[in-house]
Amino acid sequence: MTDHCITLHILLVEDDKENLDLLLETLPDSLGEYGLEWEPCSDFAEAMKRVETRRYDMIVTDIYRDRPGHKKGIEIEDEKAGDIISGIRSKRFCPIVAFTDGSAPQSFKEGPFVKLADKSRGNKDIVAKLEELLTTGIPGIARRLHDDLDRASGSYLWDFLEGNWDRLIGNGLAEPSVLERLVRRRAAMQIGRLDPVADDPAEVETVEGVEYYIHPPVSDELRLGEILRHKGDGSFRVVLTPHCHLAIQPGKEEPRAEYILTVKTVPAKELLKTYPPQGSSEEKKLKSLGRMMQSPVRDNRLQPEGRYWFLPGFLDMPDLYCDFLQLESVPYKDALDRHERFAVLDTPFAEAFQSCFTRFYSAVGLPGLDPARMKHLIEE
Repeated sequence: MTDHCITLHILLVEDDKENLDLLLETLPDSLGEYGLEWEPCSDFAEAMKRVETRRYDMIVTDIYRDRPGHKKGIEIEDEKAGDIISGIRSKRFCPIVAFTDGSAPQSFKEGPFVKLADKSRGNKDIVAKLEELLTTGIPGIARRLHDDLDRASGSYLWDFLEGNWDRLIGNGLAEPSVLERLVRRRAAMQIGRLDPVADDPAEVETVEGVEYYIHPPVSDELRLGEILRHKGDGSFRVVLTPHCHLAIQPGKEEPRAEYILTVKTVPAKELLKTYPPQGSSEEKKLKSLGRMMQSPVRDNRLQPEGRYWFLPGFLDMPDLYCDFLQLESVPYKDALDRHERFAVLDTPFAEAFQSCFTRFYSAVGLPGLDPARMKHLIEE
């Protein structure tokens, strides 16, 4: 096999042994920049066991077929072929190519990461569907993510835990549950902060808008930085109430905060129409736009200073500005009944959002000093 940057491990499932052998002989061992390593399996029950215990980058599986001499419909083993798709989706993320040399199940639904290939004319369509999945970039990203997780947690285990094991035991921190949280936290932080395309480990300096958000929200409770979308008019607002006041205590249905402080948003395009980026060239306009994308916005035309906080667009939420002069306290129940939870600001953006709000409302104006009274500071 030719050397490739990434070799993908693919589970190949076919209940007919002769067809399985033929597929292994004829399917390619590489596509584009990816090497392909095939693992054959002739039993669907065994395939599900493997999916539970092993990691695959993609799965290519047979699905029920209309076989000559048999009543048209799903046979026992073919039902298992359909079950493996729902089984994979319930256990782990793994793009799937299902193939058939007859009609497909009526219930089968294709999607960005689940494809159906027609095998009646050989492997051409299977290969085409594999290429479609590879074009998304997801199989390679998932493989690199797993490898990065192994490296991040492995290096931490070797470099830190091994060297400090005795002290961890002495401080009562060697309990498996504590160690697992420690390793998870370290790996997540390291992967989240490092640039995935840099040759050497380096922290990311410029982020994309999608990195501001956790979607869907992980917590069942509302949190600081929660973005709510009104079910009626589709407007967005952001929660300003701190986490601690929104926590629901055991045995309770609502948090101690009966009301939730929120800040309303305004569409960025509307504000930029009134205050367009300034400059005589595109480069200067982009620099001006950059200042208006700072949080808080740094533009002398937008007063009082620190009033606006920029939210980059995400999915069907447009680019927005939080307006700290437009606050509204909403009853907790109304907030949930009238709004849907859209996303939540991730760290450190949620904390920066809170800090800017606090600084805006804690500003204190001071009377100025007369520079003429201070001439002695510049006199020789």
